[in-house]
Amino acid sequence: MEMKPENFASAANGFHRNGATKAELQTEAPFSAARPQLCRLSDLLDDWEKEAHEAYEARINGQQRGPITGISTLDADLGGALWPGLYIVHGQPGSGKTAFALQIAATCGVPSLFVSCEMAPLELLRRHTARVTGTFLQRLRSGEMRPHESMQLARRAIAAAPQLALIDATRCPAPPAYLLDCMRIVRAEEPHFLLIIDSAQSWAESMNNGSSEYETLNAGLAALRNLAHSLNCPILAISERNRESMSSGGLSAGAGSRKIEYGAEAILELGREPDARPDLTGEVPVKLRLAKNRHGAPGKSMALSFNGALQRFKVV
Repeated sequence: MEMKPENFASAANGFHRNGATKAELQTEAPFSAARPQLCRLSDLLDDWEKEAHEAYEARINGQQRGPITGISTLDADLGGALWPGLYIVHGQPGSGKTAFALQIAATCGVPSLFVSCEMAPLELLRRHTARVTGTFLQRLRSGEMRPHESMQLARRAIAAAPQLALIDATRCPAPPAYLLDCMRIVRAEEPHFLLIIDSAQSWAESMNNGSSEYETLNAGLAALRNLAHSLNCPILAISERNRESMSSGGLSAGAGSRKIEYGAEAILELGREPDARPDLTGEVPVKLRLAKNRHGAPGKSMALSFNGALQRFKVV
């Protein structure tokens, strides 16, 4: 899929502004005018048959039915893929949340869009390059490499994720209608798509125009769920933790609103022991726990390792 720069420029035109009201968060995207659907159970049979055929054909032909995390145990626990809806990732500082989400975006097997409200795109590319090429992140920053060698590594990394696009929302908001346009451009005609928001709190806060933090975050979460169901795709959002749950985590650890745990399809917790130190290879043990899971059993945990120098997660 070819993504032309002028398409991104066109999509962005008119949407970069200093803030958005709560009402704008909820209504500026066209899908907000839709009405709830009334149906009898029998009305669902056509959709059931269509999905049954798609599921059968995908299984027979070994095709993906949606974005995957690349962690086989996690994908199986989530029902084989990330299904349409909102997914939340949270963990204490240093647990590798951004690296985890970026790795999923780059390896999910479908077009993906990473919206960064906290880290510049060039830094994201640098971290992606570290993981793909096995080059220590610090070496990519230090100036010890000749420019042409550094460029070769960056090109390798870019070639490894041809369907990944980034939005820089660190300096201005990325409202729902802007995301909707960009999602359609990046997705093109592909049946599946993944949107990642880093982080949900920062994204919603950037559009606040006087509402309380609670109201702003709730409106933002509602807008993300509307986007997911409007385009029939999953959205993976990184969440900050509240102070009380910074170390312990848990289902209600997301900062700012109970809508985080109630509205999510699944909540993924990254946990790292406070005294954990990298081993001789740079690996630190990290526990991934499914605190909530609408598509399988909740509470399951799996052992991972995180290499911060390479920005890479592996299954232990």
